[in-house]
Amino acid sequence: MTSIVQKGHQSPSEPKHDRVGQRRGPKGPSRRWWLIFGSQAILLAMILISWELGSGRPGEPGKFLDEFTVSSPSAIWAALERFAETGLLWSNILVTFNVTLIGFAIGGGIGFVAGIVLGLNRYLAAVLSPFLSALFATPRMALIPLFILWFGIGDGSKLALVASVIFFLIFYSTFAGVKDVDPQLIERMKLMKAGRFSIIHKAVLPSATSLIIEGLRISAPYALVAAVTSEMLSSNSGMGFLLITSATQFDTAGVFASIAVMSAMGIAVMGLVSLLERRLLRWKPSNINRQR
Repeated sequence: MTSIVQKGHQSPSEPKHDRVGQRRGPKGPSRRWWLIFGSQAILLAMILISWELGSGRPGEPGKFLDEFTVSSPSAIWAALERFAETGLLWSNILVTFNVTLIGFAIGGGIGFVAGIVLGLNRYLAAVLSPFLSALFATPRMALIPLFILWFGIGDGSKLALVASVIFFLIFYSTFAGVKDVDPQLIERMKLMKAGRFSIIHKAVLPSATSLIIEGLRISAPYALVAAVTSEMLSSNSGMGFLLITSATQFDTAGVFASIAVMSAMGIAVMGLVSLLERRLLRWKPSNINRQR
């Protein structure tokens, strides 16, 4: 009898209502995402429309922005079309992308290996620490004249700058990740007669993956910044060169167009890092499971 009464009088917290909430639950985050996206689109449209309508010559009725200094969205779009038609856009994008990715690979690879080596060798880390700190504290821009003397005005000096920036970011994140590995885990593997490579592959890297990924995420934009900066100072190609050329010609629309392209390139670089991050995160648990 008691069971019949209980079945007939379900409280609001019964599983039936939970199932209803579960069916409705996914709609909430989805609607919230569309609301945020819609608000961002509206805000961007308002900015572009106000910019376009308010840009003009000083003193012109209804114009509150000087088109010479801030240009206008339509003029910027026209500059992009001009760059694309003349071939300047795609060729310079390719140059900057190549320098960014190759420099990132060189600096990141060396920094990754150095971080593992010094992270596992405390004596060597203590010896080299002050020298690495001094180099890390040196402004990278101060090294550009040296890079030009050593590698000339071309891809060599640009790659050297990008690699020097990325090296320290990847090195310190890898070094911190390796030092954070449980020493007892390494000692147990040594007792099991595991080799150095096996210890690194099965214990060090899986444990340090999170910090290494964080270093990749942080360093990716800096690779593009370093590439563009080097192109602005010592190059005859690339998006940085296109930007500085537009500025010297007082082509404000060309400057804004170059900046817009570089922003899109930055988003693309971050997207590539996100893909790499997902692959590394899938790799991490599989290795941990093997250890167990």
